[in-house]
Amino acid sequence: MVRLLPVRAFHPDPDRADASRLVAPVYDTLSLEDHRRFDALPHNAASFTSRRTDLSTPAFLDLASQRLSAALEAEAFVQDGSPALYVYAIRYHPAPEIVEALPPERRKPDYLLLGLVGALPEDSGTSSRVALHERTFTDRVEERVALTERTGMHFAPIMAGYTPKSHAINDLIENYLGIDRRQLSFKGSRTPLVEATLDGATHRLWRLEDPQVAAEIGTLLDHERILILDGHHRFTAASRLQSRGVPVRPLTMLVEAHDKALLLLPWHRVLAPSQLTYDGFLSKGRSTFASVDELPPEGGLPEAIASVRELRAKGHRGFLAIGPRRMALVRGNDVPGEGQDYELLHRFLEGDLGLDPSRFSFVRSPRQALLQVRGEGGVAFLLPPLSFPGIEQEAFAHHVMAQKSTMFLPKVAEGVIFAPALAERAGRRVAAR
Repeated sequence: MVRLLPVRAFHPDPDRADASRLVAPVYDTLSLEDHRRFDALPHNAASFTSRRTDLSTPAFLDLASQRLSAALEAEAFVQDGSPALYVYAIRYHPAPEIVEALPPERRKPDYLLLGLVGALPEDSGTSSRVALHERTFTDRVEERVALTERTGMHFAPIMAGYTPKSHAINDLIENYLGIDRRQLSFKGSRTPLVEATLDGATHRLWRLEDPQVAAEIGTLLDHERILILDGHHRFTAASRLQSRGVPVRPLTMLVEAHDKALLLLPWHRVLAPSQLTYDGFLSKGRSTFASVDELPPEGGLPEAIASVRELRAKGHRGFLAIGPRRMALVRGNDVPGEGQDYELLHRFLEGDLGLDPSRFSFVRSPRQALLQVRGEGGVAFLLPPLSFPGIEQEAFAHHVMAQKSTMFLPKVAEGVIFAPALAERAGRRVAAR
């Protein structure tokens, strides 16, 4: 069964600070330029959740501990006096480069996602009802382990999906808040604890104070299983600490996996010319894959996106390789199972060529991949769309995909809510069973 435990959360104090100046994008999405922007804001969460690329891990840990302490002493963030579950809502609109990669029927002016935030139990890392679907990078996991040990905190919640037979949990949450999500409206009967705007998205947080509603949600969650959607490194770090006997409870946001406001896209790969060129790929790939067919030179981005969608629609296994001026559709032997496109590509890049995936550039959109290759050379690989049912099926069969395979939107923000990592033995358990 799935259990979501209440936490004594920290969040921005609305009476002391502008929450929009305290929150930041999730830790692994920030560039050095982003860090400079957020570091200029006093007590911004980026200063203690995310390592700048010009800092060593030990230096980052020292700085994170100091800056977290300073933010708490200044009461920019406050801790609630009693444990609770929380409702986290994100209203957002993806960037145009993301929208053009979506199928037309999924494009909307705005999206509003509701989630329930609490902590998973200390045994979540070994639970048969919780699954990961991606591999992780060891160094990133160890950095998250070290940050948890140094600060004693779990910062931005891991996002996990469940697949209910109805919308009953979201209906309970909407009724409790007095909002109508179909109208994309936050105007309800309860004032949020936190309201922050970040890069065009609005983040809101409420405490779930009604024990009867919490109990009903617990009953509805009783037979669900959950898939980690976003936060594999943080969840793996928590699991590693649990395996060492440390009673940590990963902070988690549960969302409906089939919610129309939850978008699933593939991460694409770009390799620098020093790693692989387009001509080098053609030379090696033609002797490896079932077919490598170059597309007409006049083809542009719409044709590129259409070609990988067609692969998916026809059930073929493959991807698109893009060079500075040419592109080729690559197919392998068709093997059933979600993520086989990634397996095909990574077996070639890692196994045949011996390349290190931690040195790949992972980009969010086909347009970004195309522009990067045209500007810098090298070769980009566009992957076909994915489906949640397929990912879930493979994950619970213990088949994991390559690192950075899936991109789920929206992203939670650092600083909206964080909580002590260790189990609070004296705290009450008022939540999902």
